[in-house]
Order: sequence, then C-alpha cells, then structure tokens
Amino acid sequence: MLEAMNRTPHNDPALASDRSPIPVNYVRNLVELAREAGLDPSRLLAHAGLSEPQVYSAEPALRFDQFRRVMASARALSGDPAIALSLGQQLTVTAHGLLGYAAISSRDLGEALQLLERYFRTRTRLCLPRLDVEQQWVRFALMESYDLGEIRRPYLEVVTAALVAGLRYLLGDRFQGAVLTLPYASPDYAGRYQELLGMTVRFGADTAALSFPATLLREALPMADASSRQMAAQRCEEELQRLEADQDWASRVRARLMQAEGALPSLEQLATGFHLTSRTLRRYLAALGVSYRYLLEEVRMARAVRYLQANLTVQQVAQKLGYAEPSNFTRAFRRWTGRPPSDYLGNL
Repeated sequence: MLEAMNRTPHNDPALASDRSPIPVNYVRNLVELAREAGLDPSRLLAHAGLSEPQVYSAEPALRFDQFRRVMASARALSGDPAIALSLGQQLTVTAHGLLGYAAISSRDLGEALQLLERYFRTRTRLCLPRLDVEQQWVRFALMESYDLGEIRRPYLEVVTAALVAGLRYLLGDRFQGAVLTLPYASPDYAGRYQELLGMTVRFGADTAALSFPATLLREALPMADASSRQMAAQRCEEELQRLEADQDWASRVRARLMQAEGALPSLEQLATGFHLTSRTLRRYLAALGVSYRYLLEEVRMARAVRYLQANLTVQQVAQKLGYAEPSNFTRAFRRWTGRPPSDYLGNL
C-alpha cells in the first residue's frame, strides 16, 4: 500500500511540488544571504541547476523542487547546517507580500495572527497553520501537508524562524516568554537555535509550534491602519480564492485532514465545512479515483511515521491516532508500509 500511496499526487513530494509554488522572493533572499556569506551566487545556482534569469525574472514563483535544490546547495557550499535559520531570520515582514502588509496594519497581534492563519496558504501550502487560543497561552502550530523528505528540517527552520522574526518585528521587545517546539530530534547545531532565535527551543515534539502568553494578543501594533488592513486582506482573499479554485477536491480534503489536531474529522464534518452534502463530496472524490477512507489512511500513515521519528512509543502513537489497542495500530502500520513501527523509531 505504501508504494501505491507514494504514486498518488497527494503524497508524492515531486508531484506535490508541482502544485506548491514558493514565492520567488524567498529564493532571492537565500541567494543574497549566500552572497553575504561569501558564496558566489552563480556557482550556487549552477550547483542547483538553475540560472539567474529563472530566479530574477518577473515570474512570481518557483516550484518547490527548485527551492529544495537551492536550499540543499546553499547548505552544501556554505558548510553551515543552520543557514535555513539565518534565512528565516532575515526575511522581513514585507517579504511576505500583501500578507505582510495586512499583518503590519492590523489593530493588534491577535488580528494579525488571524489573518496569518487564514492566508498562510497564499505564501506556501507545504504546511498549514492552526491557531489555538487558551486562557493563558496561544499556540500557533504548523501542520505539514506533505512528506518533505530531506528538505523537511530546513524548510521548517525557514518557516519557524521567519514566524519568530515577524512577531518580533510587530511587537519589538514586548515579544517575550515564547517557546518553540520542533518535530525532530535535536541536531548537532542545536545551540544555534537559541543563538539566532533568542528563545527556548524544544525538540522531539509532535508538531512544529510556537507558544507564547495570551496577553500578547491584545498588544496594539504601531502601524495599525484599518483601511490599509482591509485593502490588503481583500487582496489576500482574492488570491486565496484563486488558489482554492485550482486545487482538486482530494487535495482540499487531504489539507483539512492534515490541518486537524486530535481526532480526525469525519466525511460528514468535512462536507459541512465545505458547505456541501456528504454525498456530493463523496462523488467529487470518486471522480478523482479516491475515497475519503483512502485519504484518511494516507494521513494516518504520514502522522504515524512522524510520531515514530520523534521517538514516541508505539503505544503513544496508537493512542494519538485513535486506536484502542497498540496491536491494531501495528497491524495497520504493517499493511501501510510492509514494515513494523519499530523500524521507524527515531529514524530521522
């Protein structure tokens, strides 16, 4: 079943990348960062199989595979395993286009984060945000939409470092008490996280997430402007609607499943969220040759692998995925992958 899943357009990183453009300005920032680090940009691009016209043309986006090659080349040529963190730190809020302008002009941090949660997909769809507000803490989690393979760690480093840099830009010295959790084992250069991000960082979590005191949500932003925020948010909404229209129903369902935390939503719950009947949604999926059950199993498998790689026990993973008995999960995992869960423990 794993081989079959890997051939689907919903789980194959190469095919997923065809649908997941990366704003070209992010790649340009990486090239400029490499230049500042003493690397020859031409050599970097050549190593990645790209040319300067591809990166500096008017084309608004590069494909994820191109971004992956540039990132891998920058790490190889610079010898700096933390270069992705440096890139994320140097991305200014305005580097995120209209979404950045909408955030800057928001009334307070809470409003800015709500915009970020809704329009994050206009910048990248390789992970999806989830904003959870509790009485004392706020948690902004990044749910991975695809198996990112070798680029997973640097990609999450770029995104989380950019998120931290953006919030620090919006609040300045008021941004205090935050904790970043990451879903992989502590790397050899773990000390660079504290050095570059200036906060507590914990590894081996279920999901990449930034948590901070809820009181910060009410902090006013210095450049708040209601009319500017409304205009930028409207443009973001138009862009989001265009992206949604280009996405097939299997991808939409899979994205909602990946975004969910805790119990996964039923077909009926998803249909309600899409303002459809369950019968209509089932028909849309059938037209693409997939079923809700198939997508559900695919997401469970992806989650199971990530949990095991984060060194959760088989019993803990079974519980998180809703299995009453670990043995039932082990049988399902063997059916998906042809291998026992123990083969994946800590295998990052």
